[in-house]
Amino acid sequence: MALGHSTKPKKARPPRNNLLLNLKKDDLELNFYSSLDTEIMNKLLEKVLS
Repeated sequence: MALGHSTKPKKARPPRNNLLLNLKKDDLELNFYSSLDTEIMNKLLEKVLS
């Protein structure tokens, strides 16, 4: 038996509107964190962009 090889994937690709909702939620969280501490956000962004 081959383990880990299933014909049906457990997680199908989320439909587009789910993706959009997740993106909006992430944006809200980002706005929330940036309003808490801009210094931390700037450091995170520097790491991401560098």
